[in-house]
Amino acid sequence: MKDWMKKGMAAGLGLAVISKERIEKTVQELVKKGEMTPKASRELLDQLIARGEQEQQALEDTIQTQVQKTLHDWNVATQDDIHRLERRIQMLENELATLQQIDEIQAARKDREDGKPDV
Repeated sequence: MKDWMKKGMAAGLGLAVISKERIEKTVQELVKKGEMTPKASRELLDQLIARGEQEQQALEDTIQTQVQKTLHDWNVATQDDIHRLERRIQMLENELATLQQIDEIQAARKDREDGKPDV
């Protein structure tokens, strides 16, 4: 699943780079034609790049949210769920070991009371 997402994000970044190059080329042409000053072109490029980065982050956030929702809807266990269950299993195993020791001690005590030798 992560591989698929990484490939999708890489493709998106590739498109962003291509788009950025096209925007830069278009703005440079406007400067050459005298329709825009170099300072205005730099400001426009900075604004467009910032906007592109914001859109990229928004897309990543949306994808992350959707993936989490889908995993939740499919009842897929999260790492936190697994760790919580592992801790719970360890706690139960410890309790079981303690109860087994208590049973052994009680059985040995009963055997001594009944006059049976310790094994």
